[in-house]
Amino acid sequence: MDKTGLNFTPKLAACVLAAVLATGCSSNEMPKKTAVATEKMPIPPAAEKVEKPVNVSFSTYSKEWPVGWQWIDPAERTLPTPKNVNKGVLTVTIPTGKDLRPDNLTAPRYVKPITGDFQIETRVAFAPKENYQGAGLLVYVDDNRFLRFERAYGGVGGGADGLRIDARDRQDYKPVLTPDDMPTELAELDMKIVRSGSTFTAYWRENEDGTWREAGQYESDFPATVQAGLIACNTAREIVAEFAYIRLLPGLQ
Repeated sequence: MDKTGLNFTPKLAACVLAAVLATGCSSNEMPKKTAVATEKMPIPPAAEKVEKPVNVSFSTYSKEWPVGWQWIDPAERTLPTPKNVNKGVLTVTIPTGKDLRPDNLTAPRYVKPITGDFQIETRVAFAPKENYQGAGLLVYVDDNRFLRFERAYGGVGGGADGLRIDARDRQDYKPVLTPDDMPTELAELDMKIVRSGSTFTAYWRENEDGTWREAGQYESDFPATVQAGLIACNTAREIVAEFAYIRLLPGLQ
């Protein structure tokens, strides 16, 4: 006898267990929803209009991102992208499997909401050698509308070492510029995107003493407010990209 007055024999325990299982699996009960683990995306801060030059440096003393900027790694829990500022630059170690394509939206990015016309620049040290590896600038509305300007190797449309621009407008994903169109083996260069209304123009130069050269142009129906910043992609072997700074400037007059 136990405290309930029942003779709780092994045989009785088996019967009770069977009854509980039968009740739990009864077709008269509504099935319970299973929790699915999803990435908790950060809430974008309020957008800002660029009215004066703003420089973002990567200080080794800072433990927080500058105000308004966010590091977003969509697959951080399952395939994190290591990053650090130990050398005074943003060093990103890109694992394989990171991309921003209709079938793979896992590319890490460092972005800020901006409204109106603007210019955004960076200097990237990156030496891609396999298909596909790319790092550079991003203008992002959502997963269905964005513009990528990258120092890259390979990608849609062919080409090896060079610069490329990819754009997605809802169901339409296309290369605006491929490495075949603009080949280069530079392992370090400056990159810039300028927004003027619906027009986005990409430029590049070898260093700050060089002249900005146009890489390509894209006409969009993007809204006034977008997220702009850095992006890193890799579907080949692990590779490192280093971003020296970000500079925001007002739009061209």
